[in-house]
Amino acid sequence: MSDKGRQQGLGRRDRLRARSSFLAAQRRGRRISGRNLVLYALSRPEQERKERARIGLTVSKKIGNAVVRNRVKRWLRESYRRMASSAPGGTDLVVIARSATAHSTYQRTAEELSELLVRVAMP
Repeated sequence: MSDKGRQQGLGRRDRLRARSSFLAAQRRGRRISGRNLVLYALSRPEQERKERARIGLTVSKKIGNAVVRNRVKRWLRESYRRMASSAPGGTDLVVIARSATAHSTYQRTAEELSELLVRVAMP
């Protein structure tokens, strides 16, 4: 297996993993709503602002069965991976998929995530 394949996913440093991080972003972060997605953005402390943004995904059972939920998560991870450089550094992002996302396409999901990231970057 070549090293190229390993570089394509989101690394541990790029993801929110602890429940407390998700909850903090949802409680204290800025909420930006889209048609199919809701994005919460929380700036990290000053000493961590130069680090890359971290993302966490929430796709509940309201979206659909496991196949549908996993497809939506793959779409969101891949979309974010391609546009991670546009996310403001030192920010924790939580993306929550709404039930309409199950009936969307990858292209529409990627466009909406891109729009939400642009709105986060605006003050």
